[in-house]
Amino acid sequence: VLSTVRARVADGYREIVLTGTKIGVYRDGDVTLAGLVRQVLDLPDVARLRLSSLQPQELSPELLSLWRDSRLCRHFHLSLQSGSGTVLQRMRRGYDPAAYTDALEHIRAAVPGAAITTDIIVGFPGETDAEFESTVSFCEAARFARIHVFPYSGRPGTPAAQMAAQVAGPVVKQRMAAMEAVAGCSWKAYASSWLGKELQVVWEGETSEGSGIYAGTSDNYLKLLCHSPVALQNTLEQVTLESIDGDGVWVRR
Repeated sequence: VLSTVRARVADGYREIVLTGTKIGVYRDGDVTLAGLVRQVLDLPDVARLRLSSLQPQELSPELLSLWRDSRLCRHFHLSLQSGSGTVLQRMRRGYDPAAYTDALEHIRAAVPGAAITTDIIVGFPGETDAEFESTVSFCEAARFARIHVFPYSGRPGTPAAQMAAQVAGPVVKQRMAAMEAVAGCSWKAYASSWLGKELQVVWEGETSEGSGIYAGTSDNYLKLLCHSPVALQNTLEQVTLESIDGDGVWVRR
């Protein structure tokens, strides 16, 4: 991992993302994820580091303490899947809504302003109206920065595909629309809370060739936009957020 990071930094990359399946349980000998993050941040010229998806039970005090380093992006992707305890049991997720809520509180206490994003699966086998409403209520209270909504799709040979009470397609469609509305409101509320404030952005490139409009990502996972007559790709700078436009935010440089 460290040799790959060194190579990417030497190539000029301004942000490194540690990603993988269940990275929270990473271990190489005596090195845990917290130890790996510390080693990456100790490397020269690492401008910004982001972690991909984590599980609520993987957020140890040792890991959270590393966010004292401002190069570690204030973005936590904690996959919820459902806000219903009974659905989570059927999914065998290994946590319940109360444990997930504790994780949210620990993050916000340790990393003020952190963006917490999540995934929701709509229409898992047996999902009742009441269970779906529990998910809606949980997401509204959680104040997520972004919610990625997916319809359940059965995979042959999995336990879920064999479960009784598969949710009808039209019901899944209705629930998708309702959850996407919640997701839109959550994102807008989070983005609006940053208007008038400064954030660090890595500019990734023009939205279309020759447009002069550049898109980038803030450390707390907001898509930022600006006009520029000069190339900004792969530059890192502080900007002020000014106005929301669709799923992005225009900034002043």
